[in-house]
This record gives sequence, structure tokens and C-alpha cells, in this order.
Amino acid sequence: MHRSEPPGWVGRLRERLTTTPRVRFDPVDGVIVHVAGPLSVRECSVADVRRVEAGNRDDASYDTVFLFFHAEHDLLVVSERDKGFADLVRDLTPVFPGIEGWLAALPPVKYQLTSVDLWLREPGVAV
Repeated sequence: MHRSEPPGWVGRLRERLTTTPRVRFDPVDGVIVHVAGPLSVRECSVADVRRVEAGNRDDASYDTVFLFFHAEHDLLVVSERDKGFADLVRDLTPVFPGIEGWLAALPPVKYQLTSVDLWLREPGVAV
């Protein structure tokens, strides 16, 4: 089974009970699945995404980059520290060309916040 394929019902239950933040792309349903903690699961359809943005948070010792998936009436935020982040970027590159440039959100100087648009849906174009 390819690591991006959705797990069976036992795997989905285990995924929903996890305590480690994780993220993955479900190509069958066409959704990004973000598990923030036990019984805290959010899904965002790639068909609803209008813009993908990368931004950073500057902590005392390191920067953390986040991907923001702006949908019709929702916003899904995933961290580079979430398990499965690299696989998500790889799997979504054909869907959202430019997402692989997420490291552009790292600022050149300390204590600076950065926001970079990685992908923008053209008006009237569907996925």
C-alpha cells in the first residue's frame, strides 16, 4: 500500500486516536487530512482550496513554517513539524504546483515574519 492511500477502517480509527500531530493527502477522496490530537481530525477538499500560502512563526531558537490552505469557507493550517509533512508536500505538488517552494517562508533575518503565496487558483478554473 502506498503511504498516501487511505488506511482501512481500523487504520482510520487508529489515526483518529493518535496524540502525535500528523497530516496526509487522501487521493481517493481528494482531501487533506490533518490530525491535531485524539479525536481532533479536520479534512479539507483540494477542490475547495483557492490559495496555498506559506508563513513562519519565529520561536526563540528556531523558525517553524506553516502551510495555509485557504478554502471557500475554511482555513486549514499544517506545520512542517507535523508527521507526514514532507509526504504531503510531495503528494500535493502535482495538484498545487509551487507548493514545493514552502521554504521561501523562512526569512533572511531573525525575528521577521514572512508570508509567501505558493499557489493561487485562477478564477473559473477547477482542480
